[in-house]
Amino acid sequence: MEKSTQLMYPFGLYFVLEENQQLLTELDHLVMQQQAALIKDHWSPVPFLSLKDNLALTAKKKTALEDILPFLSLEPAIIKKEQAALTKIEERQIQLLQALLLEKEIFVMEHVLSNLSTSDIQLLLPMCQGLAKNFGLQIFLIHEDQRFAHTPYMTTL
Repeated sequence: MEKSTQLMYPFGLYFVLEENQQLLTELDHLVMQQQAALIKDHWSPVPFLSLKDNLALTAKKKTALEDILPFLSLEPAIIKKEQAALTKIEERQIQLLQALLLEKEIFVMEHVLSNLSTSDIQLLLPMCQGLAKNFGLQIFLIHEDQRFAHTPYMTTL
């Protein structure tokens, strides 16, 4: 499948420096054109639907959730939780799941680390690197704290 984007990066997890305005503009354009999935600090599901129904809305095809959940360190029981009962890390994991169900090849993660604990960040970064490798994704992390650019999971742009 040919990518419909002009980004020519191999799959991986990338830290986008704030000075890289050209790339930030291009990523914003891809999100606006719905060619990339946007993962934000706060997840806004359809409020009157269950978590399972919210996930079903995004699925492009009948993808077995049970096949994807292990890549996200999630148990199948997660889909029975109420949205208000989700932890911050679970919200990020559910957003990643939605993006995978949408079959997007580019994920843009905007300031998703701000409200996470150190242990949550230590779970999320290698998970994203694994997702990029296993699903052939380009994941771009936009964050104000440049210390994350120097983790072993990131390539800095």
